[in-house]
Amino acid sequence: MIPRLKDHYDKVIVVNLQNKFSMKNKLMVPKILKVVLNMGLGADANDKKKLQNCIEDMSLISGQKPVVTKFKKSISNFKTRKGTAAGAKVTLRKNKMYEFIDRLVNIALPRIKDFQGLSVNGFDKSGNYTFGIKEHIIFPEINFDKVDRIRGMDITIETSGKDRESALALLEAMNFPFIKSKKEKEINWETMAKTSAIQRNLKVIRLVNKFSKKRKKLKKIIKNRKLPLDERFNAQLKLAKLPRNSAKIRIRNRCEMTGRPRGVYRKFKISRIALRELASKGIIPGMTKSSW
Repeated sequence: MIPRLKDHYDKVIVVNLQNKFSMKNKLMVPKILKVVLNMGLGADANDKKKLQNCIEDMSLISGQKPVVTKFKKSISNFKTRKGTAAGAKVTLRKNKMYEFIDRLVNIALPRIKDFQGLSVNGFDKSGNYTFGIKEHIIFPEINFDKVDRIRGMDITIETSGKDRESALALLEAMNFPFIKSKKEKEINWETMAKTSAIQRNLKVIRLVNKFSKKRKKLKKIIKNRKLPLDERFNAQLKLAKLPRNSAKIRIRNRCEMTGRPRGVYRKFKISRIALRELASKGIIPGMTKSSW
């Protein structure tokens, strides 16, 4: 039976990538060659029981019996001896490779706690992608009650892509959840100021508009020295009883686009950051981006 991901790759992904990169032949489209799973045990590799548990877990995750890796050199600082066990490794190809990737993307990775996505920095010059998993229990095949210790593992996906861009496009087409870089993200204007602060300032503006006529009338009486002192004093008391935020001086100048209180141009009613962004896009007539 053909795996679901392989069938989707042959029918949809190949055509889309060929059109995206303007490739003349379908054979030029990048594809996954193999997937390598590696679990290092360190000092636990000397314990035969723990090594056997690692092999059993790797067998359940990959559906294939792993190979025991061994140290090539003796390093005293790392307490390694040449020829002793270091961990376990599995190399998946063909149908098993596609089945593992399908389970990894759709089942295992979403089970990671506070998962934000995979880093794009894991690609090398040859188009291969490597990333690590801290807990191997994210795979549903592992029974948590029988696990003696939670271990991490490294996953390497080898592709036929000649560069980073083609390999990234291939994995994105297979629904790998990558984190977008800061350059690709658009500015979210709403996050530049607290929503509560913006709403509080709008409330002050409404109060100012409501009591503006009354405050002007009372201030006119207070400043008129021809009127009796008692009348002016009573007007002063009435002015003091009005809400404090009804005074125009309590309004904070904020950018109308971002709500930012700093660096606001009163003439444009926007902040310097918003002005620079709009000028760079050519939205403000007569203003262009300077270059030097």
